[in-house]
Amino acid sequence: MRKRTNAAEMCSCSQGRGKLHHSHTHLHVYESGCDCNHSHAITLAHREGERGSVRELLPPLLGIIGIVFGFVLRRLGYSAYKIPYMIAAVAAGVPVARAGLGALVSGKGADINFLTTVAGVGAMVLGEWAEGAAVLTLFSIGEYLEQKAGERTRKSIRDIMDLSPLTARVKLGDRFSVIAAGEVVPGDTVVVFPGEKIPVDGEVVSGASSVDQSHITGESIPVDKQPGSQVFAGSLNGEGTLDILVTRMPGDTTLARIIAMVEQSQHQRARSQRLVDTFAGYWTPLMLVLSVALAAGVPLLLNQAWRPWVYRGLTVLIVSCPCSLVISTPVTVVASIARAARNGVLIKGGTYLEALGTVKAVAMDKTGTVTQGKLTVDQVILRPGNSVTAGDLLGIAAAVESRSEHPLARAIVDEAQAKGVRFVPGENFTSIRGKGAYATVNNETAYVGSENLFAGLGIDMPAYLQETADKFRSQGKTVVFVGSGRDVLGAVCLSDAIRPEARDAISELLEKGKEVVMLTGDNRATAAVVAAEAGIGKVEAGLMPGDKVAYIRKLMDEFEHVAMVGDGANDAPSLAAASVGIAMGKGTDVALETAGIALMKNDLRTVPWAIGLAGKARSLIVQNVAFSIAIKLLALVMVFGGVLPLWLAVLADSGAAVLVTFNGLRILRHPGVSDTKG
Repeated sequence: MRKRTNAAEMCSCSQGRGKLHHSHTHLHVYESGCDCNHSHAITLAHREGERGSVRELLPPLLGIIGIVFGFVLRRLGYSAYKIPYMIAAVAAGVPVARAGLGALVSGKGADINFLTTVAGVGAMVLGEWAEGAAVLTLFSIGEYLEQKAGERTRKSIRDIMDLSPLTARVKLGDRFSVIAAGEVVPGDTVVVFPGEKIPVDGEVVSGASSVDQSHITGESIPVDKQPGSQVFAGSLNGEGTLDILVTRMPGDTTLARIIAMVEQSQHQRARSQRLVDTFAGYWTPLMLVLSVALAAGVPLLLNQAWRPWVYRGLTVLIVSCPCSLVISTPVTVVASIARAARNGVLIKGGTYLEALGTVKAVAMDKTGTVTQGKLTVDQVILRPGNSVTAGDLLGIAAAVESRSEHPLARAIVDEAQAKGVRFVPGENFTSIRGKGAYATVNNETAYVGSENLFAGLGIDMPAYLQETADKFRSQGKTVVFVGSGRDVLGAVCLSDAIRPEARDAISELLEKGKEVVMLTGDNRATAAVVAAEAGIGKVEAGLMPGDKVAYIRKLMDEFEHVAMVGDGANDAPSLAAASVGIAMGKGTDVALETAGIALMKNDLRTVPWAIGLAGKARSLIVQNVAFSIAIKLLALVMVFGGVLPLWLAVLADSGAAVLVTFNGLRILRHPGVSDTKG
């Protein structure tokens, strides 16, 4: 029996991945350490760590006070001005020195904390008391500001993790039992009162309410729910009480998958970040060698004065750490992924974000992507002179398709069940991608599919059925033929309306200058009607899954960066072949796993929105990298010119890191899907 749990009880980390949907704020890191071992981790830390903000502010604050007092005393002519400078250096420098020595002792090498400590102490040894205090204080201020800026990203991601409640109210007969949400299993009935968060993925079995699921799907307004409606863990219930039948395990809810994908994305490095890390790997050692050469080599070999060259060497120590350069990419990537997740777009890593930002062409599947994927049977067509009735034909088709997950198959089965047609699922079911399927029904092999399926089997297509099918296809409808043994018995005509937002989404993509192509396994006549209605000018029809892959590669030869949008298992190969695959939210698990981006809301407008977000992120990354490199090169030139004081080197280094952090975080203000056209 499951343990009854107090509502305040917290779940443990040890409960594993299955509890990802709980209100966890544990340590999840997007690590971007530079070669001097300075950690710029975008960390999802426990809240307790945030309570130390005042303590973290104390060192730079004391440093500032000490410097001000020292400056005043020196201006007044008091020789004791060194004391407040020394106090400032100790107050601001002890945490820095402790971190630097810790890294050195642990074998991580000389990090920026250690190098800054050496520079600060070295300046005071040279008699530059104000400079030494300023170096350590400015560095301390920079670290504090950088950390506070990073908290915005941490909060954005942590908000996603905090969506789901820790407990669930399970209905047991005429009473309730409050248990840990992680202990709920499929088949349980959970009761959610007005104003409460929904703890499970499930189906409403009783009650009616409006539910705010904006954090899951990105929908801007509450969605009405009634018996039969699907609900998601982490959604906020409105004015009614809902009885929800649990359909997914806690670790497999939509919210749990979102969290898992966001966590996974933090370990996927973008190409630009890998290039920056490579550059940093050469830059830092080179600068350290240069520092030693200036401090010791020039005085020894060229008989120059020690003091100015040691000072320059200390300045190069500060310049040697490419902190702002290394953090320029990951801070933007993590913030972008967090912003996308809040709008129902799951980006699995920086690689996919970067690829999306460079997309020049977008290929789309038809069924379930451009169209609603809710095929309905319009008509059953019988071959003349056939003794088979419409009910018989529908029963044979349903018996074959009952083993398939294809939208077309589901529509046929649903129609048969709605009409009260009895059928027994066929045996030895076999699906032939792009053509159809067959199975053993009533001791005979029955077929459901396109004319290509029957042509491949050597079965002739009756002229009447072909002509009738062509007529319906010219109207944008889909026709599949049904056969048994060696005979074609008739056909089933189905229709699938385009998504109401499809035309707007396509229009936005075209406005952005993207090439849009529709790829489908359906016939050309049907595809042309759907494409015209959606505003797509280019269509490739009658494609097998392998043909779609070949066409994607052809597009990549022409446009280099191509996105593929699809939802079915047959789209998985082309999703994988494209520069970036985008899976519709209600797509198959295969499509969702293969794609680099998943849309939790079945709204095509999120495609141009996500492309716009990725484009802005790419622009911010370029700005950050260019700014960071420019600052470092300028600092280096000033060092050789002897016009870069230590305090300014620290200000440039820490200030640049803070500036690129705040610049990258601007992506969090990117308008939502409902606020802009992308």
